[in-house]
Amino acid sequence: MSEINDIKEPELKIPTKDELIERYALVQNISKAEAETQVNAETVEDVLKNIEEKTLEKIRSTQVPMNRAQRRALRKKVGAKKYSEMVADSGDVVSAVSETAKKLNYIDLIQKLRKLNEEKEKNGETTIEDN
Repeated sequence: MSEINDIKEPELKIPTKDELIERYALVQNISKAEAETQVNAETVEDVLKNIEEKTLEKIRSTQVPMNRAQRRALRKKVGAKKYSEMVADSGDVVSAVSETAKKLNYIDLIQKLRKLNEEKEKNGETTIEDN
């Protein structure tokens, strides 16, 4: 019974600004210098905010507005009431789709970071969580 009480929660270390920029460069497949110019800021929170803005900008630049058939299919899929709420809340359906794409991109980023951490652990390097 004492084994259950002995389990400790892992300590999570907040990554530094340089670590965030380095990871952003790895995920975006750009150099660290380019990543610094894109998202450099004074604090970790500002760096995260800049990364989020760049990601949204990239998503929006590749998004094509929905045509009438796509809008009707979405309305049929989610229902007229929900569709009306999406349009009212976000201003248009494209914003709702961009929010979903943002969430999916965030999930993808987390998965890539986990994969990088696993590779580092296999190579014997320390990860950010280990520090």
